[in-house]
Amino acid sequence: MITIRNFADSDYMALCELDAPMFSGMGGPVLFRHIQELFGDLFFVAEFEGKLIGYILGGVHLEDTTKGKLIRIGVCPGFQRKECGTKLTAALFERMKGLGIETVHLTVAEANVPALSFYKKIGFVQKEERENYFYPDISRLVLEKKL
Repeated sequence: MITIRNFADSDYMALCELDAPMFSGMGGPVLFRHIQELFGDLFFVAEFEGKLIGYILGGVHLEDTTKGKLIRIGVCPGFQRKECGTKLTAALFERMKGLGIETVHLTVAEANVPALSFYKKIGFVQKEERENYFYPDISRLVLEKKL
């Protein structure tokens, strides 16, 4: 059975190992520490039989605390399409609602068809496409969901 809980400091090393093959070169170890410090209540991990199999990072916009962001979600390939991502997002969105967040947005590469399909399945809609969002010459789609 997959269980979802808040990230704990003791998860850090296992989470870095889990993340490395999924998001190579995208700053996971540094990102995790920053999210832990800034938005620890919006940082969840998924476990199966005591082993980390996924995580989700959320945040709140400082200029408008009714807006949240799904920063990153990562699920081990063997647990994708097995409700892990759905459980992680449900936990994040429930916590966000409790904080008064009304809208959540995220960005995703247009070529990431599996992620786009998942986000649309859980209620996100595309709002715009932004050129040069993270890197030169690479656009991102901005998706949004009302909670």
